[in-house]
Amino acid sequence: MNGFERAKIGDIAQNAGVAKGSMYQYFKDKKELFVYCAEWGLDTFMKKLDQRMNMDSMDIFKYFEDNAANTAKFELIKEEGELVAFMQLIEREPGLIAPSMKAMNKAGELYTKRLIKASQDLGLVRTDIDEELLLEYFLAVTGRFEERWMGRYIDFTKEATEEQTRALNAELKQMLALLRNGMGC
Repeated sequence: MNGFERAKIGDIAQNAGVAKGSMYQYFKDKKELFVYCAEWGLDTFMKKLDQRMNMDSMDIFKYFEDNAANTAKFELIKEEGELVAFMQLIEREPGLIAPSMKAMNKAGELYTKRLIKASQDLGLVRTDIDEELLLEYFLAVTGRFEERWMGRYIDFTKEATEEQTRALNAELKQMLALLRNGMGC
């Protein structure tokens, strides 16, 4: 991968097996093409995750706490290493940070809305609160928790200690209780 600055539309078109002019029928410039790729990459990842888990009948609380969900995500990350590496590169490109993050946040929000809706259908999440407010609440609580969790307990270079695992699980139970009390029926 050459990165955004060194990438040339002509080279991209050639690798895709299309004429350079054809690229401009769909994308006004290189930036728009890369943002589209970010959206496509995340959408592809989420669809593959959907195939591994039945997201339409998933309990949003169970999804967040379930090791099976996390295992499926980690397995997919390993299997789709090139896609994940591409997504990480796009996130770091100075000219693409804001638009790619916006696209990825949008895809993540749509995915979370599906989980909220499925949980409402199961009678587990309140229906008397606006969907957007439920989304904001869920993202705020889980986002801060994941930030803290990643910062305190996760070191991808080594296994977590038994003590770290116990502490993480205790905090996870507390966070899920907070979510259930705020969103649940």
